[in-house]
Amino acid sequence: MESRPGTNEKRLGNIAERETRLAFILFLVYLVSFFIRLPARIPPLGMIRFDFLLVGGITFLILTNKATKGSRLDDASKYLLAILGYSIITLPLVQWPGSVINNGMMEFIKGAIFYFFTVNLVTSDRRLKWVIGVFVGCNLIRILEPLFLNVTTGYLGSATHLGDGDMAGRLAGAPADTINPNGLAFVIATVIPFLHYVFAPSGKKAYAIYLMLVPVLLYTMGLTLSRSGVLALGIIAFGIWLKSTRKMLLVVLGLLGLAIIFVNLSDVQKDRYLSIVSDDARQSATAQGRFDGWTSDFKVALNRPIIGHGLGTSREANWNVAGKDQISHILWAEIWQEIGLIGLVLFSLYMLAMIRNFREAGILIKQHLSTDDFLYRANQAMQVWLLMNLLFSLASYGLKSYEWYLFGGLSVVLLQAVKTRIALAKEPISDQELKPDARRFPLARRLR
Repeated sequence: MESRPGTNEKRLGNIAERETRLAFILFLVYLVSFFIRLPARIPPLGMIRFDFLLVGGITFLILTNKATKGSRLDDASKYLLAILGYSIITLPLVQWPGSVINNGMMEFIKGAIFYFFTVNLVTSDRRLKWVIGVFVGCNLIRILEPLFLNVTTGYLGSATHLGDGDMAGRLAGAPADTINPNGLAFVIATVIPFLHYVFAPSGKKAYAIYLMLVPVLLYTMGLTLSRSGVLALGIIAFGIWLKSTRKMLLVVLGLLGLAIIFVNLSDVQKDRYLSIVSDDARQSATAQGRFDGWTSDFKVALNRPIIGHGLGTSREANWNVAGKDQISHILWAEIWQEIGLIGLVLFSLYMLAMIRNFREAGILIKQHLSTDDFLYRANQAMQVWLLMNLLFSLASYGLKSYEWYLFGGLSVVLLQAVKTRIALAKEPISDQELKPDARRFPLARRLR
């Protein structure tokens, strides 16, 4: 007897849901622990290496589970494994192999596991909602906690040089957190697309909460004095405007909002943000310093351009070659410094795989799903986030950070969820439907 369209997909989905339930719950616990820094807040958890135990348990459950055992690797995961394998193979050729083993590889694996956990465990729309909800909720706590400390105790956590020996405070993450002011600005910029597209449209109460949160987030962004954060907000606003059908209304509201915000900025904040575009601002020298730093970073990369200095050695390379004691603050220079042009090509291919997944998912969503659908709204948020993060990559390191790998995994999950939804709706996907872009980008059709 011939099965109906979507029956097999539904059956396999139910099996995967049932057999990976414990691993998925542990993954959610790990997300909470990772973002809230539970081991730093609760000393006994730090003593027992709580995060390490969670990762070990989740990995064991995935590798021994029939639902995930033997699954084909998609192209993006192959590129990640290629980067790790390349780093191992080139150990005899790099300058500081000890640092690669003790620092670089471990940190890279900590970031890359977000990809593999997401791809293997987020097997349904419901699970995708849980992951996005926990991700946004935890990062909102990371934003509101230092703001609360600032309001109640005057806490700032960091400072910056204004020139002429003067300093100004900058809001960083809470004492238990590990993020500097630019990192806090990145977290703020990250949650806004999800609040706007996923949370706000879910109901009147959610929309009211969203309207209350936006000025709080903007105020917190101002306290960070992060110029890259402000530029990221500009990119997010542009992305939202580009996707909106009410462009003129958004332009008017945006200009009005900018005027109100600028009037209420302090003199230090005004000078800080004007230094982005003006050479006459007091802090223009620090802005120029960032551009000079980029030049220095690429000169360090050219010291060992093909193989690189070794995974996780950007700071050592900058110190030994340029006398600068910090990791490169531009993602692409960091990658080039550490794993050379070969590694840069591998990471770029991984990035292209992620972009292709989002593009192909967008084509299918536009053709088959309504604008009220969760998957449509999640795709909108992720696309705007990707646009923003590509800008942020020019002002922050990130080869070993979680964000590229979590969202790379989400790109795979989103595409698979859309295809499953279409199959369950008895709407088979043809090559014709994926024109013009998807024929050029066949990555997702080769997923496991």
